[in-house]
Amino acid sequence: MSWVKRLQTTWKSWTTKLVNEPRWVQVYQSSDEYMITIQKLKLEDAEIPVMVFNQRDSSYNAFGYIYINVPSEFRVEAEKIVNSENE
Repeated sequence: MSWVKRLQTTWKSWTTKLVNEPRWVQVYQSSDEYMITIQKLKLEDAEIPVMVFNQRDSSYNAFGYIYINVPSEFRVEAEKIVNSENE
């Protein structure tokens, strides 16, 4: 297989995956790792898929936020759970 054909095949499979993956939306952000963990556990208890992005500075841990994202079809339910008081 030539490198051009291999590149085309790889590109096609990559773009297909990108299109078919769920769209993720941000539902919560915090600079406190413990709050992220609490919210993540609450969402997982409701069987909502969760993706955590840590954008904090790795040197000092004093700058930046940690974000919780969920698939777009779970957005409304996830926002209700995150915005609810401790249960």
